[in-house]
Amino acid sequence: MRTRKDTMAYFFFFSVILAAYFHIALSGNACAWSNDPNVNTPICNATQNQQIPQITSDGSGGAIIAWEDKRSTTTDCDIYARRINASGTAKWTANGVAICTASDDQHAPQITTDCSHGAIIAWKDHRSGNDDIYAQRIDALGTPKEVSALFESHRQIAPQIISDGSGGAIITWEDHRNGNADIYARRINASGFPQWSTSGLPICTASYHQSNPQIISDGSGGAIIAWEDHRNGNADIYAQLVNASGTPQWTANGVVICTANGDQLVLQITTDCSNGAIITWEDWRSGKGDIYAQLVNVSGTPQWTANGVAICTASGSQLYPQIISDGSGGAIITWQDDRWATITGWDIYLQLVNVSGTPQWTANGKAICTAGNDQYAPQITTDGSGGAIIAWEDERSTTTDCDIYARRIDASGTRQWRANGVAICTAGNDQYAPQITTDGSGGAIIAWQDYRNGNADIYAQQIAMDGTLGKTYRSLPFLPLLLLE
Repeated sequence: MRTRKDTMAYFFFFSVILAAYFHIALSGNACAWSNDPNVNTPICNATQNQQIPQITSDGSGGAIIAWEDKRSTTTDCDIYARRINASGTAKWTANGVAICTASDDQHAPQITTDCSHGAIIAWKDHRSGNDDIYAQRIDALGTPKEVSALFESHRQIAPQIISDGSGGAIITWEDHRNGNADIYARRINASGFPQWSTSGLPICTASYHQSNPQIISDGSGGAIIAWEDHRNGNADIYAQLVNASGTPQWTANGVVICTANGDQLVLQITTDCSNGAIITWEDWRSGKGDIYAQLVNVSGTPQWTANGVAICTASGSQLYPQIISDGSGGAIITWQDDRWATITGWDIYLQLVNVSGTPQWTANGKAICTAGNDQYAPQITTDGSGGAIIAWEDERSTTTDCDIYARRIDASGTRQWRANGVAICTAGNDQYAPQITTDGSGGAIIAWQDYRNGNADIYAQQIAMDGTLGKTYRSLPFLPLLLLE
């Protein structure tokens, strides 16, 4: 029988364990994340080149990163992935778990959550002699699960993926089976079995080319897909809703989002929090690049000004928009801007547009970074409080080397952290292609392609909500999450 002395001993033991845990969790002193922008955490530094990282949250304060990998040969690419936990410890196999090492090339990985702390990864695959679309799930412990071939004929490229909310995923791609480029999609269930049409569901097979599909969840197991469309001669923007059963819901071949003069390109999409979508794009109706946006509701009806609301029409060009929901029916949009090209080069700007389509901050956007030389390729994630964290490539220190910087803006439009951003990585040589996801505590995890060792590797860094590198805030997780650490 357990005595009072035994009970007190057990109580003391668990008290010490909990105190130690909370000291580590809240102080961050024992975290593996670096607080030095010249150090960072290596995700993969295998031989040859690792490039084009993609990132998703692991749902417990860390992230899962996938990339193209040439460790086995300088001519063929494979796909690898690795998890980094909330404390900054890289997990799974050293230098990553092989997702696909089939013959010939595997390119353009895209990643989404499997809703169980793992991920589903899709990519373009050349093993059969033409480009096909494949997908693979990897669980929370780093064990590859089901492999799915979505379509294996003709040429399929440019996959994009989102969770179906039930442990599976919906994937869309650019498809050349009919000669011209069309848009197709397919769902994979939680067991890895492809759903909908056996040869892929046609989303748009209108005349001429449709390309660059982008996808978000419709919140009900289906998806909204938008794309660049050349049926009218120049590039326009169209969209379609497909429900969980694989039935398109809007006008056949998509509803018009923008058919203004000139080209509309490089679109991005986010939820409107009401089962519709907000779409932004690079717009050339004026003869230069501007940023426009449009909200399409769940019924497929555009809600704002015909052909979109002007987000930025400042002098110079505005290019490569990225977008997230503000959580209140509007969106935060960031872009690369050269309105001051003769003074500072390319800069980073952003704007909040509300649910009514009215820009909320400074006309033509707020400057996030106007440091010397060029800043470009912004990426954006939520701060969890109606604001955003933006990461970008930065040449302020030299025009020959790129670094990675980031900055937060809160829901009121107040710029946080250091003016012109906090240095995420300033290691030697170049750092390119940042990707960003939330850390679930108001901060972010950023991954990038890094040349500090001569060849391309993958590195990552966490930044807290207050702009501190490597400072993690975590609540006590459930036992299953402790086992994942």
